Amino acid sequence: MPVPPSIDNYTVPGGVKLFFDDGTGERDLGNITDLDIETGTEELEHFSNRSGKRLKDKIIVLEEKLNLKFKFDEPVIENLRYYFKGGDLENVTSGTGTKSDLKLILTGTLLHSVGQYYGLSGVTVRQFLDKVFRYDGAAFIDHSAEADTEGGTPFDVLVDADDILYLGKNTRFKEVYADLAVNGSYTGLTWEYWDGDEWKALAVAGAGANLAADGPVTFTLPADWARTAVNGQNLYWIRAKATAVTTAATVNCFRQNLTQNTDWVADPGQAGAAGRLPGRIGRLATGKIVDGEEVKVNFTYATWEQVRFPIAGASFVEGSARLEVHPDAGRGLRFDVVVPKCLLKPNGAIGLDDKKWLEVPMMLEALDDSANTPDAPFGYYVSYENAA
Repeated sequence: MPVPPSIDNYTVPGGVKLFFDDGTGERDLGNITDLDIETGTEELEHFSNRSGKRLKDKIIVLEEKLNLKFKFDEPVIENLRYYFKGGDLENVTSGTGTKSDLKLILTGTLLHSVGQYYGLSGVTVRQFLDKVFRYDGAAFIDHSAEADTEGGTPFDVLVDADDILYLGKNTRFKEVYADLAVNGSYTGLTWEYWDGDEWKALAVAGAGANLAADGPVTFTLPADWARTAVNGQNLYWIRAKATAVTTAATVNCFRQNLTQNTDWVADPGQAGAAGRLPGRIGRLATGKIVDGEEVKVNFTYATWEQVRFPIAGASFVEGSARLEVHPDAGRGLRFDVVVPKCLLKPNGAIGLDDKKWLEVPMMLEALDDSANTPDAPFGYYVSYENAA
């Protein structure tokens, strides 16, 4: 961040996001249409008339204020609950639904939303392959559907020395699981990966590495592993081949259920009196999932026909807030405002105009949090080093 004078400091605000946590989890309040940061100070002035005139000789500060006044235009019931000081949410005609094989890319060790699904239960996460091909020396045979189906039709792989087994995925991976109907027996079975220029030897381990028993095929993620096109599919591929075949392996599937709290963790979200928060899934770095790998998620989620709350059924909501202002590149400086303790309150009337978007006026009033943040009782202003 340059010091003045510099044209890089000129800023057109953008990327405005406001998060509020009422103690049940941080909630994004959605699209913010207007926001003003307003500070205030109440002072007590003292005057002396010793010189023959009434002159101000001392000022003390009695009160500091910080308010964030804003409007949002996503009037979901959780947001309007803050405006109406609503009581507990009630799901009317509630039930459940199921979601199968939702694809989700897990990066880092962050929790990633499953989308608009709330109150998750019975969550399972599994690895999969996008494409499984057998090349018989003349043509490709596509076994992708069977390979991803536990109850699918078993299929033969590496039937003779001309065969090549290709396992491909849209994201990198470091393990697959071979579920075999018939254990194979091979001479000179090797695995390879594409390094961007050629197929290179891949050292594998695990009970399934020789396609002679059920089990995982594991390997260290190659640093130079690159995508390549196989049978028209541009994926990350590993492949297996053998110099001689005694018994061809017959595969039930290449898929693997992953273990909760070992490979992944889940936040089920909320779908009740405390509000709605989507469920989330996160990767554990010590597990089988590669950073950035796509997995398939199955779960049961809460459903309802309508949600309601009693108006004026609660007091103003106390919580914490975080404002992000992250404009696009070339539009200036990025900054955050973190308020560790505040009240979320209505700030005017909701206008219903059939020629305008519905906007809800609100205000965050900062409260003293000296007990927890004595050096910054109203919070922090955070400026990032470089312009976006």
